Amino acid sequence: MDTERLIRDALQLRAEQAPPEGNVLAALYRPKRSRKPLFLAITAATAAAAVAVVATTVGRPSAEAPPAGQSTTIPTTSAPASTTTTQNGTFRYSPTWLPDGQTERNRYVGADGGVQRVWKHRSKQVDASTFEMFVVLTPGEMQERLRQELANAPAADRVTINGTPAVIRDPSAVMAPKSGDTRPPSQPDGTPPDAEVILNPEPGLYLSLTLWNEPDARAFALRIAESLRPDTTPLRAPVSVGDAVAYQARADGNGGWLVSTSGEIGGVGYGANLSTYIDPPIGNPGVAPVAVTARGVPAEYLGQLNGYLRVDLGPQLHLLVVGSGPGTASVEALIAAAEAIEIEPNPDMSWTAI
Repeated sequence: MDTERLIRDALQLRAEQAPPEGNVLAALYRPKRSRKPLFLAITAATAAAAVAVVATTVGRPSAEAPPAGQSTTIPTTSAPASTTTTQNGTFRYSPTWLPDGQTERNRYVGADGGVQRVWKHRSKQVDASTFEMFVVLTPGEMQERLRQELANAPAADRVTINGTPAVIRDPSAVMAPKSGDTRPPSQPDGTPPDAEVILNPEPGLYLSLTLWNEPDARAFALRIAESLRPDTTPLRAPVSVGDAVAYQARADGNGGWLVSTSGEIGGVGYGANLSTYIDPPIGNPGVAPVAVTARGVPAEYLGQLNGYLRVDLGPQLHLLVVGSGPGTASVEALIAAAEAIEIEPNPDMSWTAI
C-alpha cells in the first residue's frame, strides 16, 4: 500500500478533527500489529503516551465483557450535570451491506462532525478483511486529496454510484502472481488486494471507503458503496466532558465497549472513559487505591501520574476520570469532575453487539 499517503491522510484528518486541549483520549485504541498500518495503528503509535495514560483502571483486575445487548442503568447524582448539547450532527451515511463476518469495531468523531468508522472480520486475525469509512467535512489536505482523485482519475477508474460520479482505485501496488499460481493476487506485503471508493455525494462532503485484505476487493467495495444510505443517527456520545464534541468509541469484539473523550470543566482539562469492562491497572501495583464515593456510588482514587478516579456505575458499567496534568489531580477535583460529567442514562451501543 502507499504507506506515506495513508499516514499523511490519517494525521491530517486527526489534526483537522482535534478535540479541545486536555488528555486526548481518542488515541486509546491499541490494535494488533499488522502488515497494513491502518489509521488506527498510526494513531496509537503516534500517541503512545496518551494510550498509556488513559487505557487504564484503578487497582482492579480485568473483568469479562457483558453479553451483547445487555442494558445498563446509570446512577444519578445530586450535583447538576452539564446541559450543553455536545452533538448536533449525524453519521450522514452508512453502508447497508458488508461482506460476511464484518462487525463494526471503532468510531471516531471529530469536533467538526467528521467521522471515521472501522469494521473488521470477526475472525480477529491480524490480516483479516477490514473496511474503513471516512466522512470528511472540513476543507483541508485530506479533502483536497479526495477532490483531486475525483477530478484527475483515469477513465478506467471512473464509476457511477447511485447516480453520483465516483472513483475506484487500488491504494496499493498489486504484484502480479507467478505463472500457474491460482491464489488471489497479493500486495507487496503478502496480503490480499485492497480497493478504495471515493465520492462526493453532497457539496462539501467527501466519502472515502476502503476495503483491505479482501480477495474480491474491487467488486465488494463497489457493492458496499452502492449500499450507502443516509443515516440520521446522532453523533452524540454517551459520555461528554464540558462542551467537548470529539470522542472515540470501540467495541472489543465480545459485546463489550468503551467510549473515551476529553474536555474542560471550569477551565480545567479532564479525560473520561465510559466502558462495560475494566482494563488492567497501571502505575505502581504496590500503591493501593483509596475508596471514596462519587455520583452517589462506590469509587476508587489513585493518586499517581495525572490522577485517576474510577466510578462503578453498575455491575458492568464503569466511569474513569483522568486529570490532564501537570501534576496529579486531587481526589476532590476528580470527584467534582465526575459529578459534572454528562452521561446518557441508557446509552444506545447496540452497534457493538456481535
